[in-house]
Amino acid sequence: MALCLLAGVLGGCTNTGDLMNSLNAGAQKYNVGYLKQTIIPGKTTKSQITQMFGAPASEELNSTSTSNESNWTYDKREEGLDKYMKLAHKYVSTETSLKMYDTSAQISKAQGVANDVGSVTGQKTGQSQTQGTVLTIYFVDDVVKYYRVY
Repeated sequence: MALCLLAGVLGGCTNTGDLMNSLNAGAQKYNVGYLKQTIIPGKTTKSQITQMFGAPASEELNSTSTSNESNWTYDKREEGLDKYMKLAHKYVSTETSLKMYDTSAQISKAQGVANDVGSVTGQKTGQSQTQGTVLTIYFVDDVVKYYRVY
């Protein structure tokens, strides 16, 4: 499976970003440009966030707050392709696991090359390339107060 994935990535380097996004559904929530267009502090509600991004990886409630403060955290490493790769490592031989790690490293390199090519050819803007792996959304009374991506 991992080798097929690598072949697909290397065979279509111009669409590597699209491939990675399709394998890691919901990855847009880590894109700062997308978040600026989607989440409006003071207006966007928890139910809207749930509809857009699904359930968070973790949820915390500030029990000392009088205004019902809470935060939700989404972690890219705990979803999509990353989640399944992590799970697969538990059930394969050490040799296969090492091959999967190697394939993953090659995919990361291919993604880096595709990003570099995109930035040189002007196909991507700097804003669309700004991404993180963890999104934390802070709420007051079930409405977004602010969010952070890192």
